[in-house]
Amino acid sequence: MSLLKGASTIGGASVISQVIGALTLLFMSSRFGMADVGNYALMMSIVLIGAQIALYASHFLLPKVDQCDFGKAVYFCFLQSVVVSVIYALGVSFFFTLPLIAIYVLTVSYALMIVSENIFLRSKSFVCLAFQRISVTTIVFLSLFVAHSMAQFYLIWAGALLCLILAWLYYGLDKKDFSKSDFRLKTQRKYLSEHWNHLSRVGTAEVVANASLQLPTVFINYWFSPLVAGYFAVVNRFCLSPVLILGQSVSNYAFSKWSEDFRNKTFNYIEFKKIRSFLLAIALITVAGIYVVYPWLTHNFGNHQWEQSVETSRLMLPYVFAMLAFVPMTVLELIFGTPKYFLRIQCEQLAIVVLAFIIMPFFYKSYVASLLVFTVLTAGRYLMIYVYINRHAATLNKDGV
Repeated sequence: MSLLKGASTIGGASVISQVIGALTLLFMSSRFGMADVGNYALMMSIVLIGAQIALYASHFLLPKVDQCDFGKAVYFCFLQSVVVSVIYALGVSFFFTLPLIAIYVLTVSYALMIVSENIFLRSKSFVCLAFQRISVTTIVFLSLFVAHSMAQFYLIWAGALLCLILAWLYYGLDKKDFSKSDFRLKTQRKYLSEHWNHLSRVGTAEVVANASLQLPTVFINYWFSPLVAGYFAVVNRFCLSPVLILGQSVSNYAFSKWSEDFRNKTFNYIEFKKIRSFLLAIALITVAGIYVVYPWLTHNFGNHQWEQSVETSRLMLPYVFAMLAFVPMTVLELIFGTPKYFLRIQCEQLAIVVLAFIIMPFFYKSYVASLLVFTVLTAGRYLMIYVYINRHAATLNKDGV
């Protein structure tokens, strides 16, 4: 499958998912209020961080391992999702007044969703991956539609999503992928030992990366109120989330192809350049589109609270460009680079989040100042990483891996 076809299949589904997600936020804000949108965004951020902690990058091994180890890898991911999520949910309950059962079930569900996505990536079943993403956002909307309160919504959403993801896993897996020995404790311990370097380094990097992405919502909620977090959530849904998912669509395609290259000990540099050019082009178009279209969109289809989020959308433009043009290319380091460098990339981004949303508000409590520092520093940092990745790709091409 070509770059354009593979990425557009996932990206097309992502566009549909975003439309459904946008309708969900619009419905939620009109039915319950913008503050509840902020609380929903807080819940999502906590759950997504938990899903990454539960898996600890074990899902990245699914497209890379040999077929004989595939069953072990899937079961290992399942155990992590179910067991680690218990500890995470209990820990979260000490700091946030959120429904414990919903946090646990949603964390497990999103962890298993990530596992299912990587199973489809391994088999290059991009159409299945696309329909799964659409179904996940549809479940959120339908749960909100039938719920009479936000508390009821979280419980309905959690139960329905878990059933949906289990159905997708059942569809994507084959009994032939597993053997009885895969489920033995001794086998799982050996698998953990063999991949410890990946889990300890890349796993930490992936958790830090996801935390860097989700923590701004958590801290904005804490420092500036759920209402301000609601503005940030709306901009994320209409401006940043489509960008992230579009970038992830290209990143997923590249991860699938370059993982295959890694197994075959080769590297397609021509395709690397095509992906690089494609990302730069759509990043420029997207930033220009957000600058022009988003104010018009909020004025004509939102309410007065939505119009107050226009300033946030403008401040986010450097971050949006970096997340689409530069960040998807870091998957090269995940496959061909060293786990230590990939971890360093994510730790530096987390440091920017800490500076902008913990240190700055402590001394100077300004939402605009914190957000501006966050976006500008992030764009500058990923530009430097982008230069390094291009040099690394040129070296891989020269060496022939």
